[in-house]
Amino acid sequence: MTARKPYDLSTADHDYPPWEGAPRRSILICTIPRSGSTLLGEAIYFAGGLGCPLEYFHAGFRPFFETRWNARSLPELRAALWRNRTDPSGTLSIKLMWRDIQELAAETDMGTFAPLIEAPPERIPAEIYREAARLVAELLPSPTCVHLVRRDRVRQAVSACIAHETGQWRAIPGGENDPVAEPEYDAAAIEHQISYGDVAHRHWRNLLAAMPEPPVALAYEDLARDYEGSVTALLRQLGSTGAPPPVRMRRQSDPRSETFVRRFLLDKGQREQTGADAAKP
Repeated sequence: MTARKPYDLSTADHDYPPWEGAPRRSILICTIPRSGSTLLGEAIYFAGGLGCPLEYFHAGFRPFFETRWNARSLPELRAALWRNRTDPSGTLSIKLMWRDIQELAAETDMGTFAPLIEAPPERIPAEIYREAARLVAELLPSPTCVHLVRRDRVRQAVSACIAHETGQWRAIPGGENDPVAEPEYDAAAIEHQISYGDVAHRHWRNLLAAMPEPPVALAYEDLARDYEGSVTALLRQLGSTGAPPPVRMRRQSDPRSETFVRRFLLDKGQREQTGADAAKP
């Protein structure tokens, strides 16, 4: 398999001057995959003064940072993240998927956080989410959370399935190789992604309710429809006077993904009609 080029914002060229101690504040993009987090993260970074939000704790990217920063444990990774990725204003930014929270919780205290990994959101006591909020604040001090959602659950799920199969999670000119595989339509996989996204966002809402301040809400559809307006409004909410930077990413939706969406919706409609017919006396 051809090696993929590293995401340029993860390299040492984009580290900040060494920061001593804890960040003054942290910005957390809380989301699930294929919801526009890279587009939003790049807007925050290139606007300036708000840190560089990447998936520093994600299982797929964490080994890269651990190796580069010679961090052999979570405390060492936290210290290296604070030192290298806190910008001169004292702001640290990060992207977090729900899976990241679960894995950090399990790594820190599996006994306490077992329900967070094993139980559905509606069966988890509020105290567990409060403990998770305290853990997040220990890793990412004074957090401000941006809850990024994608209203179109089917397109989010189709996009996730295609990315998993092709290995292409972003499209930046000069920064990515071609897809490593061609995707195949899989209705069950799309349905699974929809269900997972629903559960993950229920977890997010419970955790965000336990955080010290309410989250900033943003939808991918608004970001895509009015990039400049949405980014400007968010920057102001985050205390920045910066301007939205030019978009350097290419949109990855194409006729193939739209074909998958239409096929899934047609299949789902036929299944529902079949079920309704079967239920008739």
